[in-house]
Amino acid sequence: MRKNICLSMLLFVVPILFHLPHMVCKHTRCTIRDLSRIPHEYYQAGDLIVGGLASHLFTNFDKVDFTERLTTHQLLNTFVVPKNYQHILALIFAVKEINENPKILPNITLGFHIYDSYFNERMTYRAALNLPSTFIPNYKCDTQKHLVAVIGGLDFDTSLQMANILGIYKIPQLTYGSFAPEDPGQSHSTSFYRMVPNEAHQYTGIVELLLHFGWTWVGLLAVDDDSGERFIQTLKPLLSQKGICLAFSETTLKTTYLADFYDVQSDFIQIYHVIMESEAKVVVFYGGTTPMIRLRTMLVLGEMENINEISVGKVWILTAQVDFTTLNYQMSWDMHVFHGSLSFAVHSNVVQGFKAFLQAQNPFEENGNGFVKQFWAQVFLCLFPNANTEEQASGTCTGEEKLENLPSSGFEMSITSHSYSIYNAVYATAHALHAMFLPGTKYRAVVKGGMQKLQKLQPWQLHPFLRSVSFNNSAGETVSFSESREVEAGFDIANIVTFPNNSFRRVKVGRLGEEAVPAQLISIDDNRMVWHHSFHQVRHNSYIHERKEKRISLTLHSNRSRSI
Repeated sequence: MRKNICLSMLLFVVPILFHLPHMVCKHTRCTIRDLSRIPHEYYQAGDLIVGGLASHLFTNFDKVDFTERLTTHQLLNTFVVPKNYQHILALIFAVKEINENPKILPNITLGFHIYDSYFNERMTYRAALNLPSTFIPNYKCDTQKHLVAVIGGLDFDTSLQMANILGIYKIPQLTYGSFAPEDPGQSHSTSFYRMVPNEAHQYTGIVELLLHFGWTWVGLLAVDDDSGERFIQTLKPLLSQKGICLAFSETTLKTTYLADFYDVQSDFIQIYHVIMESEAKVVVFYGGTTPMIRLRTMLVLGEMENINEISVGKVWILTAQVDFTTLNYQMSWDMHVFHGSLSFAVHSNVVQGFKAFLQAQNPFEENGNGFVKQFWAQVFLCLFPNANTEEQASGTCTGEEKLENLPSSGFEMSITSHSYSIYNAVYATAHALHAMFLPGTKYRAVVKGGMQKLQKLQPWQLHPFLRSVSFNNSAGETVSFSESREVEAGFDIANIVTFPNNSFRRVKVGRLGEEAVPAQLISIDDNRMVWHHSFHQVRHNSYIHERKEKRISLTLHSNRSRSI
């Protein structure tokens, strides 16, 4: 796979040499006119810049073609993934806090430059090239944009594509997505840091969760790519070893382009019937943002075809990669099918001030935010007033719309696990820079030398300080990296409670501990569990009801056998 991605990168970079933007340089000043500028970005100046690559916009390109220039019209024809807009705001909020804190990086301001991946490899490579070198490979024109680290991406493909570019420059890359540990090309990259724990811990956690509730007949559903295949092939023998039988194993088709979507609807219906007609009451789902969007589409299509039949409830177990992401038009879709589900998530905690920051968002105070107006217009179904007319049409965006009025299936007001990881990534970068500039280090003179010397700082010089960083965040939790450059944290286990207005609430009912094997523990509070109405009888006939308020801790990878 890495060979294919490298080939794709080559096919992208070579045409760039023939389609470079018009450039004129006079002495130390440069003027660049990019005829196909990326329309969605957010730049805030600072002495040092933290880059970001979000996955907030979904564009249906007709095909992969690295030989033709993309038009601005193609990039503006996008759908927002509303929930992922919080990822952008988490980065902005962290930078704001750091700049207001005199104890971190005094006399130095952090800025940021955020692009979007568009869930597309071509755009991911292009953004990764833009961040360090203003779209011209190995050419640094704007001396005011001094990049020190990049935060992203959300999934395996995006992160690996970014690493192919950033690794050349040895720019620290802090990924916030959770994915498989054996990803080729990343485990040995000294520029790659994970703000999430190793995914391998989830596999054993899923098995122990199934054993805890006495579920020995389950189905698997995964995204149709290398990471999904690895998930299924890894989990199968673990289930078999513990006497858990596999009812079915299916993959959701990878539909990247609009034309493909209509071709796979029949496949969606077929998979729907396999799941719903199976006697297995539990389905383990492995995926990410786009697979979750496809899963919700598949469930709606299946229910429409079987409108006269009673829907069979299932208990969904969702891995940490999965969030309840939707496109804006899916926010009105019923979520009751997920009521009582169990979800793994990278551990998160309350960040003071973040909710108030979200509540204060106003699209008319954009300050260079190239994402906010499209997000606002799509989630609130309004239009921004035309600057050439004084009259306000009905359905005009006023800025008085409130994010907290959106259903949580579209946007959450509490910080999500992905946003929490981004928040910690910005702080990890800031604390590493702070340690770098402390008295007694050889880089102290850089700060005293002002901007002229600060501009000579190279991103690769940050690595020793980033690897050894350790600090307490505003939630009082310690953030540090292991020897394999993974954040030493665990996974939360949440029970999903849905409501008629298509909102939901995550109730933390357990924890998959961060301790190294074999001391890892999983704890479940049975008394806090809420189940789908289809499982009322199962709930009372099982040993779950008998345990009541008793909390249990199970040692992962133990050799003890359990009677189920």
